[in-house]
Amino acid sequence: NTVERDALLMEKYPDKFVLNTTFDAREGDEGLRKLESDVARWGCTGVKLYTAEWRGASRGWDLKSDEAARYLAKCQELGIKNVHVHKGPTIWPLDKDAFDVRDIDHAATNFPELNFIVEHVGLPRIEDFCFMAVQEPNVYAGLAVVVGGLMHARPRFFNKVMGELLFWLGEDKLIFGADYAIWEPKWQVEGFVDWNMPDTEEYSDYGQVSIEAKKKILGLNAAKLYDLDVPAELRLEGQPVAEPVAAS
Repeated sequence: NTVERDALLMEKYPDKFVLNTTFDAREGDEGLRKLESDVARWGCTGVKLYTAEWRGASRGWDLKSDEAARYLAKCQELGIKNVHVHKGPTIWPLDKDAFDVRDIDHAATNFPELNFIVEHVGLPRIEDFCFMAVQEPNVYAGLAVVVGGLMHARPRFFNKVMGELLFWLGEDKLIFGADYAIWEPKWQVEGFVDWNMPDTEEYSDYGQVSIEAKKKILGLNAAKLYDLDVPAELRLEGQPVAEPVAAS
């Protein structure tokens, strides 16, 4: 899809969509001008990045590069604060290592004013992601594919992935995602609402997940990142959603 096509939906349903843009650090000055243009036109406050995309002889890029640093600095300058990065499963012919999470560690440390939402939590590198994210206060876990791909097809693995994420990052740092290009969200939302950690020896290291935690994960955490007004009846009483590190 393109930002321009997504913008048509946002303009038609402004109360239902938040529009993010994108960049590829290999595009140099031309890409920086496009980023500026998108923000000026649509007021984007987030970007979605795919670091494993092939371009000519290049088989991907990472956020540790000087070129990427130029773009991240431009994001700060333009008021973009949420950087969503695809770090998870690949398809042929993309290189698995191009979605490694190690460059997130580097970028999050160098750009503490930005929030880095790691979509698909680096699967299958869940341990690498958790041990990195726990030390970076501006790194969040995006649960697309985790819920849709694992909740029913691999329920035991889903329990363990969610248990690790909740233990290391906590309920304030998890962001629901449905990967709508692949799966419809309704069954994922309903399934996650009904899900809880099994009370068995296999999962005894992990705690139960409260209704309040699920509300945060399903929407309140994302609303905080994007400064969305939450209706009073949907807010948590006496338990505000954690402030993002990169507050406006």
